[in-house]
Amino acid sequence: MTSPIDVLAMPIRTLLASVGTGEMPGTDPATALRDCCCRLERSSQDLEGATQKALSQWQSRAADTAEQTIGAHRRHGRQLADDSADAADLLDEGRAEVAAAARELRTVLDSFVTAADALGPSVYTPNGVAALIPVAAEHLQRALAVVRRTHDRLGALARRAQRLGRQAAPASLPDLATLMKQVSTSAGRSSSRPGRQTGRPATSSGASTRSASAGDLHPAATTGRPPTPGAVPITLPDGSVAWAPNQRAATAVRAALSQRGVPYAWGGTTPGRGLDCSALTQYAYRQAGVELPRLAQDQDTAGFRVDRSELLPGDLAVWSGHVAMIVGNNQMIEAGDPVQLSAIRTTNLDQTFEGFYRPR
Repeated sequence: MTSPIDVLAMPIRTLLASVGTGEMPGTDPATALRDCCCRLERSSQDLEGATQKALSQWQSRAADTAEQTIGAHRRHGRQLADDSADAADLLDEGRAEVAAAARELRTVLDSFVTAADALGPSVYTPNGVAALIPVAAEHLQRALAVVRRTHDRLGALARRAQRLGRQAAPASLPDLATLMKQVSTSAGRSSSRPGRQTGRPATSSGASTRSASAGDLHPAATTGRPPTPGAVPITLPDGSVAWAPNQRAATAVRAALSQRGVPYAWGGTTPGRGLDCSALTQYAYRQAGVELPRLAQDQDTAGFRVDRSELLPGDLAVWSGHVAMIVGNNQMIEAGDPVQLSAIRTTNLDQTFEGFYRPR
């Protein structure tokens, strides 16, 4: 026969079982992440050494481009290493929160059992059960408070985790492998040439061979030829051509451009009649099969951060209360009044600029 104590303690035991212990079976993921961090840092150092060795015998515009691309990979590698270390720390914090919650719940359960035992044999009588029910309810409320507090703390850790790893690779792995092969081949051909001097070789006009628009859009967004396999051309309203990285981004940009001239409407979500800033980008990406959050300041959670020098059509510029979409050639489209094109910027009234993001 099940005792009244066991019956009334069951909800607390269920909460304790649902919280767990904080221990993970098998390989410790935090240890694995820290090992990944060390490997990424070593790879970055090896890549730097190999790059400098190759570039000491190679002078050309292609050398500058190769150095920039490999440098972007190294920056992303370092960022991934930092994110791996941060993720490991978050895992440790999460496990500690769960373990602390389990200890508190066991304390609550023990307290209830002790209080019930103090009633002695009377606990098996109707009057004893009636006296025990308020005690059980009070302990259950204490247990629920522990679970709610742990839920909130784990939610905060989860939001911190979501902000990690929003880094875009500057090229696909096959493209990087091809580039490295070209670097090796070209360096071998140039082995009899003088080594690189300090600074960059100048053009006939005295300018550096580095792009003068390094702070602007990635070349894929501005060149007149496909920069990478799979790139999709977009003809902008001024007649220039920008290259989206894929069909999805191209579809989103074209959908956004189709709303030029539509009046701004606060809270508006009707294409062709009235849109606010986040409704414009949400509508555009919905046409491409991607669902973005409704609020502007939340749309960065649907993607990963990119640098300004790596912007491509379809990327988003996000502020604390505004969002715009990059369309290419240093332009973006946003729901002003009306929906219109403007130059890429990072300021918007007194709002905080959250960064540039590429939807996943």
